Amino acid sequence: RWGGILYGAQYQMQGQNQPYASRFTNGDIPCAVCEAKGKISIFMFPAKKGCPLNWVQEYHGYLMSSYFNNDHSSQYLCFDDAIETAQGMGSHSGGSHFYPVSVNAGYGLRTPPYVNARELTCAVCSK
Repeated sequence: RWGGILYGAQYQMQGQNQPYASRFTNGDIPCAVCEAKGKISIFMFPAKKGCPLNWVQEYHGYLMSSYFNNDHSSQYLCFDDAIETAQGMGSHSGGSHFYPVSVNAGYGLRTPPYVNARELTCAVCSK
């Protein structure tokens, strides 16, 4: 083949302190777009459960990305507290996988406010 290949993406929930139920493991991630009509700015605030003063919360949840030692990287994305799965294969498909992002304290992150090995929350806000 010549050119790019498009794969789907799946949730991966493993280990302790997982923010989502294990039933979402290998669940296909649906495509989603956030639109806030009449808003000038939409911003994702990592490690927050709410929005700064004068911002409106669109949703909150947990920060997720690819596995830390994967050959390829991904963006850090904020997944809603009420995640859903798309109808699909529902098994390990070999596409992209998103894992909850946890804190590795001592490498530029202080405790407190961060808690070592705890998953990071996030909030998507607009104004």
